[in-house]
Amino acid sequence: MSVYYVNGDFVDAADAAIPASDLALLRGYGIFDFLRTYGGKPFQLGAHLRRLIRSAELLDLHCPWDIEELDEIVMQALRRNNFVEAGIRLIVTGGDSLNGFMPAGESRLIVMVTPVNEMAAHYYEQGADVVTVEMRRDMPEAKTINYIPGISAQKQALKFNPGAVEAIYTVDGNIVEGTRSNTFIFKDGIWITPARDLLLGVTRAEVIKLIKDDGQLELREISRAEYRSADEVILTSSSKEVMPVVKVDNVPIGNGAPGENTRKLMRAWRRMTERYAAMDGYL
Repeated sequence: MSVYYVNGDFVDAADAAIPASDLALLRGYGIFDFLRTYGGKPFQLGAHLRRLIRSAELLDLHCPWDIEELDEIVMQALRRNNFVEAGIRLIVTGGDSLNGFMPAGESRLIVMVTPVNEMAAHYYEQGADVVTVEMRRDMPEAKTINYIPGISAQKQALKFNPGAVEAIYTVDGNIVEGTRSNTFIFKDGIWITPARDLLLGVTRAEVIKLIKDDGQLELREISRAEYRSADEVILTSSSKEVMPVVKVDNVPIGNGAPGENTRKLMRAWRRMTERYAAMDGYL
């Protein structure tokens, strides 16, 4: 059984709880971040913690823990669990309220450690399907616990294509991001990814570095039509890593199989994470 950190205590997952009066439950006021380990080391922990704190700032959510404190809590939580590779979810809640609406300033911190839930191998060998959904997300640069738009978008996507692995937010006809991923296209010899009105993924940032090491990259708007007509498409996230997309809205991408440039990027990602697993310490 997993051991979680809940507001100062380490408890079995089955015993983890917060009061029903917490604003995370009453008003959906809270933030989170998620990362995984490689070789038992939390991947880019510092970047994830900085994003967590930035999310709190964007929501004006009281977050009294600094990066050093959060780092130590995460590492303690990892040591109390015994997974080969772990997924780590940090949640900062709005805390209690005197009137059930406005926060009183006492936020709560939860750190959940679970075994990594690896995506099925066929998504990487054969590619995945996605569906575009016209939907605008509030405060997209903050990673909030409000996933109502994402759940709604995924339900729409699954009605259109029951095999879709992801719904892609589209705003005014332009691709933005997935509900739980960022996205890139490869077209005319260049990788392209949206640049604004999205959550800046940590995996996305690392993939951008890999692309710049070996190719060209543009950060700009991508229309739905351009997305569907791309030579290659990928998703990136902590859980999906670098995942090839072979159908958008049931329209085949390229020849309907993971492309050469995607496979090259996937190999580069694996080499990089293997080096990370073997390094001393973590980032």
